[in-house]
Amino acid sequence: MSNPKSQLGQYLRELRKERNETLHQVSKGTDIDSPLLSKIERGERLPTLGQLKRLSDFFKVSEAKMKVKHTAEKIIKDYGVNETTFDAIQLVNEQLTNYVKSQKKNNCETEN
Repeated sequence: MSNPKSQLGQYLRELRKERNETLHQVSKGTDIDSPLLSKIERGERLPTLGQLKRLSDFFKVSEAKMKVKHTAEKIIKDYGVNETTFDAIQLVNEQLTNYVKSQKKNNCETEN
């Protein structure tokens, strides 16, 4: 199966177009060069976390939301779209669900 289109790149392109900004304008506002921004929008590169922060600040959007998209894309780029990746994500989901439940339980006990 082929990799899906870059959700983060598409999201950034949509933000830029909604503001009627050029790549050059975003480049000046984020200190990220235009060719790199173009590659990020096309899904050929992922921004660093520092670049992601500058982009979220520039567009005034949630850095956390962008980090979620970044993390998902990193997993897909590193491991591909296949059954093994799917199974691994299911396992991580179970582990995180248990972690969140234990955190909620600990918070409730602390409050009482």
